[in-house]
Amino acid sequence: MKKIFFIATVLVMTLWSCDKFDVSNDNPDVALNINQNPELLLTNLQRRAIREAVGGSWSEGNLMGQYGARIVFTSFDLFDWGDQGGAWDSYYSAIRDAKELEKLANANELDSYVAVSRIMQVWAFSILTDMWGDVPFSEVNQASEANHAPVYDTQQDIYTSMLEELANANSILSGSELNAIKGDLLFDGDLSLWRKFANSLRLRLALRLSEVAPSTSSSVISEIYNNPGQYPVMASNDDNAVQTFLAANPDAHPVTEESVYRVGSYNEYRISEHFVTMLQGLNDPRLEFFADPTANSVTLGTPEIVGMLNGVVDGPAYTYQGGDAFLSKFNIDYFYFQANANQARLMLYSEVQFILAEAAQRGWITADAQALYEEGITANFAYWDVAMPADYLTSTGVAFDNTLETIMTQKYINLFYTDYQGFIEYKRTGFPATIEPGPDAFYDVYPSRFEYPSEEESLNNANYTEAVNRMGSDKITTKVWWEN
Repeated sequence: MKKIFFIATVLVMTLWSCDKFDVSNDNPDVALNINQNPELLLTNLQRRAIREAVGGSWSEGNLMGQYGARIVFTSFDLFDWGDQGGAWDSYYSAIRDAKELEKLANANELDSYVAVSRIMQVWAFSILTDMWGDVPFSEVNQASEANHAPVYDTQQDIYTSMLEELANANSILSGSELNAIKGDLLFDGDLSLWRKFANSLRLRLALRLSEVAPSTSSSVISEIYNNPGQYPVMASNDDNAVQTFLAANPDAHPVTEESVYRVGSYNEYRISEHFVTMLQGLNDPRLEFFADPTANSVTLGTPEIVGMLNGVVDGPAYTYQGGDAFLSKFNIDYFYFQANANQARLMLYSEVQFILAEAAQRGWITADAQALYEEGITANFAYWDVAMPADYLTSTGVAFDNTLETIMTQKYINLFYTDYQGFIEYKRTGFPATIEPGPDAFYDVYPSRFEYPSEEESLNNANYTEAVNRMGSDKITTKVWWEN
């Protein structure tokens, strides 16, 4: 009985004490209400989408644009692209978080987060539609409304909406007394840089329509160019949309030793013969930065860079040019051993200059196409911290001749290791014309897109089927709407 009385007394005293001293068991370092912590959503969606873009750029994008090639496990380089369902899921997961952030920000009148969310959504959606074609867009993230089977919007409608969303984001960010944002991995909360990114991205997307809707391309690009106060764009490398990773795992660059990316896996990828031939033909010193001399040539004291041919079947690929020691790796110190030297590139200032140079070359804006082109080259050399030869801009193959091919050659170099952009621009323009299927490729025409994830066919069959019928087929050779 005494024991029972003692326990009851302790319980009463404990309850009274908690009430008296207002003790809380909540951890003050943990966010209990996401409404008060929108930065958590922002950081998470950026981290997810950007790491996907970087990983996809290394393992698929560089091969699709023929910047790199594989010496083993070469099936992807033979056009066994599959549906890339992992990338699809990662981008849509990031978009889901971005839409939740936008909803939260609207409810709490946090306009800055609304604008940033919309810009990130457009960036992610642009990759999805460029790489798959018609995709779910207008009905995404409606599970709470019992919509688990979103329609596939046409790529034309998606592009119309994306251009409008970026214009709207610019308008929001032009306002005064904007709330500060936190958790921003790209620009560390600098809203002026977000505004420049929105307008620069709008230039990229407008130009994508050059062959299918040139009047829209011309109208949007001229509107931005002719009104720099209303539509500021990237004006130097200081404005680049890039993420610098941290020096330690799990926030180091994902394709590095620090992130436990296997060195054996890294060595499976080599700089391509196509890219080496291009850069050597231009006497371009960026080649010596992008790639290492072959191990054999270093041993012999005559260092040289040798590329791997794209589209060679396993076996012969491993012995090409003599094998592993006779083929150049991408700069292993910079791209692999340094944890955060290589940035994630969403968009560079130099790309903006090439976009405007093409617009001037097409007669869409009144500007000096040569000056814009040369500034794009100069800025890209500066970005990689490679000294540009004094005569480079006047050298054969580089000197401005007012042709699209010349502009696109330098833009192609500029887009190295930037998600799928080099491949996408090749499909828009046909340049570089030197990109072609390898000798053992499964198709004799260059593919255009990824197939839809198999889960879509089974779980969203009606909308999937409608999209496939509209596009013509669900093959990697099926052209997307804007394609040249």
